[in-house]
Amino acid sequence: MRVWSVLGQKGGSGKTTLVLHLAIAAISKGRVVSVVDLDSQRSAEQWSEVREKRAGSHDPPVVHGTASNLGQMLAAARATGTDLALVDTPPAVDRTMILAAAAADLIIVPSRASILDHLALEDTLTLLNAAHALAKVVVVFNAIRSDKRSKAELAEMTKSVSDQFKVPVVGATLEDRADFSRSLGLGKGVTENAPRGPAARELQALFRLLCQWERKLAQRVAA
Repeated sequence: MRVWSVLGQKGGSGKTTLVLHLAIAAISKGRVVSVVDLDSQRSAEQWSEVREKRAGSHDPPVVHGTASNLGQMLAAARATGTDLALVDTPPAVDRTMILAAAAADLIIVPSRASILDHLALEDTLTLLNAAHALAKVVVVFNAIRSDKRSKAELAEMTKSVSDQFKVPVVGATLEDRADFSRSLGLGKGVTENAPRGPAARELQALFRLLCQWERKLAQRVAA
């Protein structure tokens, strides 16, 4: 079983949204997926109830817990045949982030493109570096606006992350599209609700690249 932990100290970076859409995309590719919700707000767990009511699906299972029982939750997921566990975390620099990073095969750090997000991203990467987890990190830029200023901020942040932390930035970004939130409101992933739309294409491209990074990291560990 592979574990992808989605981390970041800033609220509003899209961690839960990313976890849920990636989970649905993974299921569509034949992966057996479980979601572990470590955020006290229980947003992922609550969404699973919406999915059951509106879309009639129990898949992926979403289990809420705390960092102290993360190991047991992952073991339970493995025992049920899960081959990809996605871990959603709270927007904080705390013990939960450290334990979720330690348990991960791949650490995904989402960020928007703004000065405040830039500062928060640097703080998150600094912490992960101190925890000796930076080698497992990829940065994903999320909810990016299409105007020239936003694109310039994105280019600046990408260069900063690459130069300062030597962390890869995934080449597929997610733009600020209503389909992402609209689909979740219907209890679905964007690849289910609008499979031919640009949001779904962006999400599918991102999932493919994350799988590639997962394989590279696995090969590096095995070497």
